[in-house]
Amino acid sequence: MRCSWCEPVLDAYLEATLSPRKMRGVAEHLRGCDSCAALLAELRVVDALLATAQWRAEVPADFTVAVVAAARMTPQHARPRALPWLPLAIYLVVAWALAAAVQLQGRYANGFFSAFDARARDAAAALGAALHVFAPVTPFAAAAVTAVLAVDLVLLAALIFGYRRVRPLLAFHLARGNQQP
Repeated sequence: MRCSWCEPVLDAYLEATLSPRKMRGVAEHLRGCDSCAALLAELRVVDALLATAQWRAEVPADFTVAVVAAARMTPQHARPRALPWLPLAIYLVVAWALAAAVQLQGRYANGFFSAFDARARDAAAALGAALHVFAPVTPFAAAAVTAVLAVDLVLLAALIFGYRRVRPLLAFHLARGNQQP
């Protein structure tokens, strides 16, 4: 018999609830295995302690209050702070970087395509002319981009506020609805 088979049945052996054949097998294993015999001795100590323990049948009247007070006094684990503005900051940086790239592309389009054939140079000249047409509206475009980003910021704040306010109320109403028959 192996320890892996004997250890799980030591409690039943101690209570004498095994079949006579298994009782003999465990007893024989215990004579040759010091670790299982030590485990059986520990189980006997635990059983003796449980047998001599005094059990209180009644719960004190202020048990719930004491448990709630103890729970309130325990230190709360600090949750890692999420960075809610990080995605917005990344969004703003990328948006302005793209706007700057478009502006720089318009200024340096002719030099960038100088290594290509005549078609590419003509296309670059057309792109440069188109960008020069839009140059007077650049302040308007910057204001429009800023307005769109501001609206995005307001929508994000509303989403966060709504989530924090509505979710607990919704959970309360759903829990209350589950309790009704």
